[in-house]
Amino acid sequence: MRCIYCAVIIALMWCTFIASSWAGAWCMKKGAFYSKLSHNRYFTVYTFDEHGDKKRNPYGSTFRDYNVTLYGEYGLLEHLTLFTSIPYKWLTSHYRFSEDKELRHTTYKYNGLGDVDLGLRYCFLERPVVLSLQFLTKGAWLYDSNEEVPPGNNQNDYELKLLAGKSLWPFPGYCGMELGYRWRTSEPSDEYRYLVEFGMNLTKRVSCRVKLDGIKSVKNADLPEPKPVVNAYIDEETGQLIKTVYMPSESTAAFSNPSLGVEYDLGKLEFALGYQHTRNWSLEFTYTNYPYGKNIATGDQYSFALVYYFSRD
Repeated sequence: MRCIYCAVIIALMWCTFIASSWAGAWCMKKGAFYSKLSHNRYFTVYTFDEHGDKKRNPYGSTFRDYNVTLYGEYGLLEHLTLFTSIPYKWLTSHYRFSEDKELRHTTYKYNGLGDVDLGLRYCFLERPVVLSLQFLTKGAWLYDSNEEVPPGNNQNDYELKLLAGKSLWPFPGYCGMELGYRWRTSEPSDEYRYLVEFGMNLTKRVSCRVKLDGIKSVKNADLPEPKPVVNAYIDEETGQLIKTVYMPSESTAAFSNPSLGVEYDLGKLEFALGYQHTRNWSLEFTYTNYPYGKNIATGDQYSFALVYYFSRD
């Protein structure tokens, strides 16, 4: 079954290789194609707790997500765009803990495909602002539920968004906004999704973009009933049994992949710099910071991407 899903995704990606991505709300011209192959490096040693405070992971536990992601858009019709995204991930989780008064550590790894996004964007207004509706489905089809480091929550999502965009011409820039709702199956909470961005051309070939991409939990997750955790050991000096009981937090520290969460808030602030080498080929460098959140890891991500654009015009 997994081979069938792989074949379908590869076929869709290949079809889209026969579409310019405008920012946000803009749909592509019929027959146009945009593809972006990016190498992303994410690292974290911190987690936002349930109050939004940034805390270092216990004993310096770390998590690393290196991935190569292929993203593509294709203009099916003049106002209808198909898009898809598929990542291949190299995940490493170094978990450090105290046992018998000694600091121990273990390493978990995963190499393979992650969640797949498939979506459609329909532009229903072009003036005075561009307005579009976008539907997206995220599928956990390409990995198992028992991976050492899960690349996803192993459940499907469905998302509906309203996108708005505005050209600032004669100023060489644009601005955009997105508002949406994501339905998450199984245990994770549904999410409100929001995004604001601004981009501009610095020169004929160099452009920049600033984007805030946010998630707000609806707080309707199917959380398990918390159970007390008991730690006990014999004190060597007194010979007494020392016992401690505590209630674990619902934070992402319980996961071998702390960048996943069941019920969390998160803001991602992205700074991108692009260079257009030719009409069809360009390069992009992106730095992403996580300035705020709750019950989720926070780190830094660096991305380098090769972009290809094709249009019949």
